[in-house]
Amino acid sequence: MRRRIATGVDGLDSLLSGGLAEDKVFLVSGQAGTGKTILCLQYVLAGVARGENSVYISIDEKPSHLLEDAESLGWDLKKYVDDKRITLLDATPYFTNVRMGKEKVIDVRSIVTDLTKHVRQINAQTVVIDPIAPLIFSQEATAQVKEYIRSLIFSIEDNLHCTTVITSAIPSGTTRLCQYGVEEFVVSGIIVLGVSSIQAHRVRTLYIPKMRGTPTDLNDHVFEILPKRGIVIRETV
Repeated sequence: MRRRIATGVDGLDSLLSGGLAEDKVFLVSGQAGTGKTILCLQYVLAGVARGENSVYISIDEKPSHLLEDAESLGWDLKKYVDDKRITLLDATPYFTNVRMGKEKVIDVRSIVTDLTKHVRQINAQTVVIDPIAPLIFSQEATAQVKEYIRSLIFSIEDNLHCTTVITSAIPSGTTRLCQYGVEEFVVSGIIVLGVSSIQAHRVRTLYIPKMRGTPTDLNDHVFEILPKRGIVIRETV
């Protein structure tokens, strides 16, 4: 049995039989503004609290903005970055040549090599990639991005030996589980964040459509986002 890694989200670990299975890759998906980055911040902060280090790769947001997001919730992420407990990486340079048309293929090997170096530098046990793929790619590049995602996730599991959380957006107005339609098939589990209408009120909800090796229900669970606590699951719909 694999060790379970606590997510740091109140009420979520009990739904996951104690947490996420060690050394596997998990997807957190949802539409814009549903709390994906907040859940990721809780995850790395929970790791720091139990004495583990983390690497957080920010792709569509500057690391400085991530620090501001954490501070707005009452979390001093910068303290842990300064103490080299958390490494924040800006992944934008990896995609610059592809975005500018200078290259056609994303160099997954280079990304994983650099990521492995940062993981080993601080002996990280947890990794976040937020989101798994940049939003800059055109519709014509979907096949290329799918292959990048597939190769990256397999390489992470083969090389990093970390429990990894990735995020992916869900396009508005769809019932899809992720942005590109490949993430859901190659990860070990999926946590979907959303907004639902219950008795004429809009509420934030979370459900778990997939979690390998873990008994879960398919119910929607209502949650709130609170200062200093982040996501807190309140009830089952």
